[in-house]
Amino acid sequence: MGTLTGVFIPCISNIIGIILFLRLTNITGQAGTIYTTLIVLVSTLSTFLTALSLSAIATNGEIQAGGPYYVISRTLGIEIGGPVGILFYLGTTLATTMYVLGAVEAIQRSVSFQFDARWASLILVWAVASIVSIGVKYINMASSFFLCMVVVSLFCAILGVTLFASGSFYGLLQPQDRVFFDNLWPHYQPDPVTEKTPDFWSLLAIFYPSVTGILAGSNRSAVLASPSTSIPKGTLAAIGFTTTIYLVVIWLYGSTMANPVLINDKFVVAAVSWPYEQVVAVGVIFSSIGAALQTCAGAPRVLAAIALDDALPFLSWLKPPGPDDEPTKAVWFTWLLASIPTLAGNLDHITPFVTMFFLLMYAGINLSCFFLGFLKTPGFRPTFRYFHWSMSLFGFVWCLALVGLVINWFSALVVFVIFIMLYAYTKKQRAQKEWGDVGNVIRYAIANSALRALAGTQFTDFHAKNWRPQLLTVVDTDSCGNPTNLHVLALASQLKHGGDGVHIVTSVMRRQESIEKYETCELIEHSKMLLKNHMNCHGLEDGFAQVMSTTQSSSQAIWSAVVHAGLGPLSPNTVLLSYPPTRRDEEWKEDYVQTLRGIMNLKKALILFKGASGYPPSKEHHITNQPTSSIDVWWVVHDGGLLLLLPYLLSQTEVFESVKLRLFAVTSSATENPDRLRACVIDHLRRVRIRATVHVVDLSDTTIAEDMREADMSLQLSQSTGSRGTNTHHMTVGEVFSHHAYEVPYHAVNADVESAATYNEPASPAAQIPKESTSMMQRNERLRTARAFNHALKQFSSRASLVVTNLPLVRSEEPADEFFDYVDAMSDGVKNMLFVRGSGIEVITTYV
Repeated sequence: MGTLTGVFIPCISNIIGIILFLRLTNITGQAGTIYTTLIVLVSTLSTFLTALSLSAIATNGEIQAGGPYYVISRTLGIEIGGPVGILFYLGTTLATTMYVLGAVEAIQRSVSFQFDARWASLILVWAVASIVSIGVKYINMASSFFLCMVVVSLFCAILGVTLFASGSFYGLLQPQDRVFFDNLWPHYQPDPVTEKTPDFWSLLAIFYPSVTGILAGSNRSAVLASPSTSIPKGTLAAIGFTTTIYLVVIWLYGSTMANPVLINDKFVVAAVSWPYEQVVAVGVIFSSIGAALQTCAGAPRVLAAIALDDALPFLSWLKPPGPDDEPTKAVWFTWLLASIPTLAGNLDHITPFVTMFFLLMYAGINLSCFFLGFLKTPGFRPTFRYFHWSMSLFGFVWCLALVGLVINWFSALVVFVIFIMLYAYTKKQRAQKEWGDVGNVIRYAIANSALRALAGTQFTDFHAKNWRPQLLTVVDTDSCGNPTNLHVLALASQLKHGGDGVHIVTSVMRRQESIEKYETCELIEHSKMLLKNHMNCHGLEDGFAQVMSTTQSSSQAIWSAVVHAGLGPLSPNTVLLSYPPTRRDEEWKEDYVQTLRGIMNLKKALILFKGASGYPPSKEHHITNQPTSSIDVWWVVHDGGLLLLLPYLLSQTEVFESVKLRLFAVTSSATENPDRLRACVIDHLRRVRIRATVHVVDLSDTTIAEDMREADMSLQLSQSTGSRGTNTHHMTVGEVFSHHAYEVPYHAVNADVESAATYNEPASPAAQIPKESTSMMQRNERLRTARAFNHALKQFSSRASLVVTNLPLVRSEEPADEFFDYVDAMSDGVKNMLFVRGSGIEVITTYV
């Protein structure tokens, strides 16, 4: 099809209709020719701007079934496209009602006998739906006939009023009805039927449906010989032509007829038509029925397109058998919806809602085109050259402004509530559609802009007030790529929901073949799919999964992931690993300890999780065991506050919301006053807004402090000046709070620690060796400390759901076995235990 037959004529057929013949002259009498001209221009401006946006979109690709719904859903996404599509469907369905009411009103004004307009409207709607259900091809064949009737009626009406102005023809009017320029200014009077006095905006709402129909050409883009040329030319020409017709009618009738005639006789177009009024009456009736057939045929196809896309599952029963089949169910559902508003009995009650629905749909088209142009999407390459995103933005604002001004606030509120409910419903369905909508483009643009802004700052780390764990979780896999330590994903999910930071889950596979082998790449993709499925099961749908394959040690791959994962400030600041439940060979253990050392050298916070397979315990378990269920924090080294922040974040999750938070402050020196320490810790928790019960445990007869921090820290701390700028990261709890609270040297006390118990190391044969080496003695002393710590754990935290404590020092000069022996001794008999080591920065503050 060419521009004339494929775009211009269909648009003319859909634009010119019942409002022109039954309401335009009445609007002219009420608002006057000047203000009615303004009404036409205001309305046409919205359709003109929408036509520019539509031309750009239509020349960027083929518009398929659904028309504007297809455009908006493929551009703005299913969450917005679905609700807007429903609103457009409702608007088109109401347009069917409007045309039927117009046809019935024209019949009433053309016959001498009276009949019930409501029953006539119901019968006519049923007849229209019956014709549509037979087949739309017959409606398309008759469209030319209906257009001819419109043209003939319009010609007779304009010719009649021209002869009336010259005084040579009066039709059903009288010579005294010919008054020149009697309607130049507004004469707002109560409507003879509704008895309501209109204003400018209410008249605009009645007129607006007469400028809709501009999508008729773009909906035929698949059958156009040159869509990029025909759609812009045909649509804009149709808008210009119909606007000219409206202005001619306004000024011809408004300049030649008396004001009472235009206000009291809404069908004055037929009364003055030449040669007989029946010519225009019959033409108006047929044109209205033809327009009703067009809208009744189009609305079910929009509904069927929405149902076929599964955008709104509750519409699935309206799906046609196939995409090319007639939507019979949707047709009769449309008949039902269109029949109900006919009970209003007057099209003046219907047109404001038709106006609102079409304005919202036009706003959606303009917004779609604005995003495509403003974001400079590479895939948006329209051949229509007279387009700029600023025009689309203006069109969007203009349409929304008309919605707010034209419609009464209650009706607009109802429609917006319907939209929000449909949007929330569609969002909840989480329908994944690969349509290339601009949602991802918008998110990318926002993320890109935010990253650039963050990259321009002078700080590499977030301030303590804004710090949150950005996790890199390392998951083990078997030889087939299946994730094995899934309890670490459960913990990662809780930290993610508590802290809401960026989350990356990585898996490392050791293989003999590198990625130059295609089989290795296939296994990586398979493992990534499995990993993503497990992440979804654990509530990490918005996390990022990556799988790495290495022919070398795992530590090299994990270090690479730590260094290269993320982007700029959104890189991981915390690494979460699972503590191995079983021992492996010496090479593996050394590689594991090297991994820990490298992560700490990279200044990343480190979390080791030794968890049972049943982690996390259910919420019901916590409720049942609420008196004894708790998260226990064993605080030895201050460590920047991370040891407090992580348990607090866990306590904010649904699983642990009913669990108590208990803090055990460990004294590491006999000179520390436990009463003062407990009071200072309670005060500190109050200032950092964390609720927890505080207990003090005495481990001063052990080397717990030296086992948790660098060897030279005690010398550095003894030389510290006590200023507020002192780094407390490697200080013990007692050193931090005694120093800051009293600023005096520690002194020995004899106060008993509440509920403390003494652990006596049983004698061992090794302890009886007379010439034991120094290193062996140090190792035995550390193991004695670990067992003492474990003894205290079993005494106070045997029923805790989770125990959180500092990660023991990973010494570079000692073999890996010593680290594993120490951790095993500490955690013996404890199901779920979290070992934490900070990165050297403060992550919690006491000030606003």
